[in-house]
Amino acid sequence: MADINTPETTDVDVEALMGLIRRRVYGLPDARYIMGEIERARLKADGIVTGRFASAAGPQADGKTDGDARPRPRRLGWKVEVKARVATLIMRAVRMHFRYQEIFNNSVVGVLQLMAEDLYAYERRLDATNRPGEDGRAPAAVFDRAAFEERLLDPQPFARRSLSLFRELLREDDVALELFCGRGELLAAFAASGIEAVGVDPDASMVSLCKGRGLSAIHADIFEHLRDSQDASYGGIFAWKVVERLTNEQTAELLGLVKRKLRHGGLFVASATNIDHLPALRKFYLDPTLVRPVPARLLAFMSEQSGLGIHRFTFSNADGEEMSEPALAREVYPYDEYTVLAVSG
Repeated sequence: MADINTPETTDVDVEALMGLIRRRVYGLPDARYIMGEIERARLKADGIVTGRFASAAGPQADGKTDGDARPRPRRLGWKVEVKARVATLIMRAVRMHFRYQEIFNNSVVGVLQLMAEDLYAYERRLDATNRPGEDGRAPAAVFDRAAFEERLLDPQPFARRSLSLFRELLREDDVALELFCGRGELLAAFAASGIEAVGVDPDASMVSLCKGRGLSAIHADIFEHLRDSQDASYGGIFAWKVVERLTNEQTAELLGLVKRKLRHGGLFVASATNIDHLPALRKFYLDPTLVRPVPARLLAFMSEQSGLGIHRFTFSNADGEEMSEPALAREVYPYDEYTVLAVSG
């Protein structure tokens, strides 16, 4: 095979050389390469492209090649021919990549336009929802979370587990805090057992329901409430399906705040969906307030990273059956939820 040091006077198989170059540029032959080869064969048959070239000083200086009865223009040398054809090859490759880039850019622009339209429609719906009616009253909420929880969610198992866990390590003056307290099932269980507890929820309707039951609840963002609370002010912090409402960054911030706000030896009890159990995973997507499932091992890792010590894992199902798996040595399938009990050191 010829290379850059091969003299111009050498008879070189330019077609074979170009085939090697095309394979280096395009990779293995595909449909486009094969069609190109067919087109080149057709042009060669028409006398436009020939397969072998010799220099003007070679034996074909009279303008004819061996076995070729048709005259053709004299060439300056095989290197000049290869340079011209390589330049053409590069131009075609660049144009091809430009076309692909243009298709990609148009696709991105189309997706961004659709997103902009969706955001605009969403903003209009929000404006319509927040705009008072003609009688000055705000329209009904689009999503009634209280009705949804009453009909489709059952926080009672978590309330029973949390109460049982808190009693084990309860100190006389400990105060419990429930994040996203909802309708106050856990607060009611604590109150019935004589445990001082307060709930915080960003949904004003939920806070009203709690206060209507004589429970202590605060209407606030959970992060703002934790930031404003004194450090080491709670004996236990409870979170049922809270981490599933947050991003990874928010979960990390929450765990850091929990570590600061718990007293030494205080408890953090969090429950989430056991995604290894398919029916439970289907229930997860039933709740529109949840953002993403959080595997048990991920929450354990993030809790330890925040400085909390993992005390126990409990897996439970809708029938109240429970199983402890402290080491998480294997997958646990037939249980709907897992509960992590962490202790502030």
